[in-house]
Amino acid sequence: MSEKICLDAKIYLSIYNFVKSHPSLHKPVIVVNDLSPKIMMVLFYGMMPILVLTLDPRIFAFAACPLVELLLVTKFRNKIDRPRPFDVLDVTPLEKHSSGHSFPSLHCSSSFVITMALFYIHPYLGAAGLAVSVFVAVSRLLSGVHYPSDILAGIIIGLLFGTPYLFI
Repeated sequence: MSEKICLDAKIYLSIYNFVKSHPSLHKPVIVVNDLSPKIMMVLFYGMMPILVLTLDPRIFAFAACPLVELLLVTKFRNKIDRPRPFDVLDVTPLEKHSSGHSFPSLHCSSSFVITMALFYIHPYLGAAGLAVSVFVAVSRLLSGVHYPSDILAGIIIGLLFGTPYLFI
């Protein structure tokens, strides 16, 4: 195991142990982990019919970056197939989750590119998306299904895929 992975696992285990030692956090973390990605999808897919019905030409750009991000990150994750923390450490996540495909966090990359798309449409929508994206990232870590580096990489990738919105 490389030094970076060891540090990643140490940080993960300290967060995992903190959450496990505070059972009052379990249900809120599970709720946020389940609900926050759904809220992002409502924000994203909810904007599409509004943009179509108002004949807003930004619909194509709005949909393009998240779609490209989803396809490329999914392909990349399948190729890397990094084990999840619970696959290699003696831990049990708060919720059952499939094995593998941990790096990068697709939830985080998708949430953050959608946030950039929402900022492209309106600053208030972007701010709402950013708040929800932070909940997505934190809940993925606290629920025990990702290493910190998975989360950080997902955020960076999402922001990079959203960068074109700054220039259109």
